[in-house]
Order: sequence, then structure tokens, then C-alpha cells
Amino acid sequence: MRTALSLLSFLAVSVLILAPMAMADGYSQPQDYQPPAYRKPADGLAAGYYGESCPDMEGIVQRAVKKAFAADYTIAAGLICLFFHDFAVGGCDASILIDAPGSEKYAAASKTLRGFELIEAIKTELEAKCPKTVSCADILTAATRDASREVGVSYWPLVYGRKDGRQSRKEAADKYVPMGRESVTDLVAFFESKGLNVRDLVVLSGAHTIGKASCAAVKPRLCKNKPETLDGKYGDFLRRKCRRGDAEHERVELDGVTPTAFDNGYYKNLERRMGLLETDQKMLHDSRTRSFVQEMAREPEEFKRQFAESMRWLGNVQVLTGSEGEVRSKCSAVNY
Repeated sequence: MRTALSLLSFLAVSVLILAPMAMADGYSQPQDYQPPAYRKPADGLAAGYYGESCPDMEGIVQRAVKKAFAADYTIAAGLICLFFHDFAVGGCDASILIDAPGSEKYAAASKTLRGFELIEAIKTELEAKCPKTVSCADILTAATRDASREVGVSYWPLVYGRKDGRQSRKEAADKYVPMGRESVTDLVAFFESKGLNVRDLVVLSGAHTIGKASCAAVKPRLCKNKPETLDGKYGDFLRRKCRRGDAEHERVELDGVTPTAFDNGYYKNLERRMGLLETDQKMLHDSRTRSFVQEMAREPEEFKRQFAESMRWLGNVQVLTGSEGEVRSKCSAVNY
């Protein structure tokens, strides 16, 4: 499985460029500092975008997500992950949903993604009620918000009007999506290249409080045998778990203590040296991220509030509006 290091090693250089413009995460910033554009809705996005053209858009999405969550609570982790993968490659344009040879969906980085069928089902219902109106990018954004609410994350308001992209390349996903083995510097650079800050990085990583990862993503951490960063008993458990079967398909809970609860257990696990992924554990030991990890470990409700805030703005990154994209008839295929 290829990693995102080829891109991230390039982006690491941008840390030196972006550092003077550090955001509201404890670093100094110039007096004339302006919030990045993603903190403001892009031109063309509005809370009432579907107010007349599809007034029950949010209700349709919410009901579908509630039904799916009742049948399988793991859909929440699936949608959050799907949304992040879409964001990581060219912004929130629903390019991850395109099902075609050579598309992002077939990248090594996308092997464990799920939620495609739910988004397509919602799109089908919306097309019946409001033909050629609601974009797949907006559906994925709203569904992710509603799934997050189902697991207890604070509500966040959304603006709509995103358009769907027409390009989706497997190579881009394998190049751009972080794979769990990057350095903190690489991850900081990647997030800052998207207009996100260090706090966003730490807070959004907290999504690893639910869901699973493949043993293939875990094994590099086990091979390094660093007791100062990996609890001995937890390491022994992971070695036993990942010794069995196919490393690509054997799955491990990201949070081994409270795997089904969206809580701050992820951060407490890092303090116990029980972070599953190498990149997660590194955040406790890096001076840029440590204080945020410790804050989230102490403040469970603040974590949920901050997660909602970061997700709200993540959904505004590199969106297409107006004539920049299209409204697909099916989320799995571009219009022809």
C-alpha cells in the first residue's frame, strides 16, 4: 500500500512558509492576520440554498441516516472517513463517489471505505423529489453531519451550494490521503496546505475514537519495538491479533477501550501509549500537538464541540460552486 509521503514530503517545505501565519492554536500570528478563506463560506454557498428548490433536503438526508444508523451504528465512522477522503483529494467535490475504472474509489487508500450505497440511496430519493437540484457533495456533507450527531457530536450548521467535480483519479487518492505512517511535520503541512491548523489536525484525528484500521496499517508500528511509545501489553495484543489471517483484511478497533463510543478515549489512549496508528501516537510526543492532545483528554465535551467546529469548516475546503462543477444525476457517475 502506497503512502501519502510523496506529496507530504513536498508539503513539509510549506511548514516553514506557513508557520508565521499560524492560526488560533497557541502560536503567534501577525497583527494583520486574516482567517483563511475556508473559515468563511465560499461565494455561492448559503444556509438557505435549497429553501425553495428542495425545502425538505435536510429532512430527507436526516431520516435516511437515522434509519441506516439504527441498522448499523458503524455507518457513522464510515461516513466520517468517506467525507475525509473526499476532502483530502481536491476538496469536498464528491469525487470519491465516482465509480469508474481508475477513480479514487479504487485506490489502495480507499479499500476500507464504506457508505457509498447510503449516499446513492439518498440521491435517488432526492432526485425523485427534486430532480437535478441537490449535489452529491452537499448530500455527503449533510449525511456526515447527521451521522456525527447520532454518535453524540455537537450540532453544526451547514451552508449548501457545493457542486460535484467531474474528475476522480486513483493516483491522486494514493498520493494525497494520509495513510497512518506520516510524521507530524508531514501532517501539519498537509492540513495547513488545506487552510486547516494544528488544532484541527489533533481534533479531527479524534475521529479515531470509533471505527477500525487494517493490520497492514498497524504492522509498521509493531516492527519498531519502541516501548516508550507503545504499551507492552497492548503491543502484545496487537501482535497476536495481526499475526492471524490477511493483514489487508484483518481489522483492529482504533480505540481498544471504548470502541463504540464517540468520546475522548482516543486521547486518553495516547497518554497510555495505546494509540493504534503510529501517526496518532506521535502527536503526544510532538511539541506542536501535545498540548491539544492533553486538553482533549481532559475535556470530553470540549472535544465534541471542537470536532463539530473543525468538521464544519473542513466542509468548506476547495468547494466548487456556480459553473465550476455540476449536479450529478447519480453520485457514482458524472453527467454526459
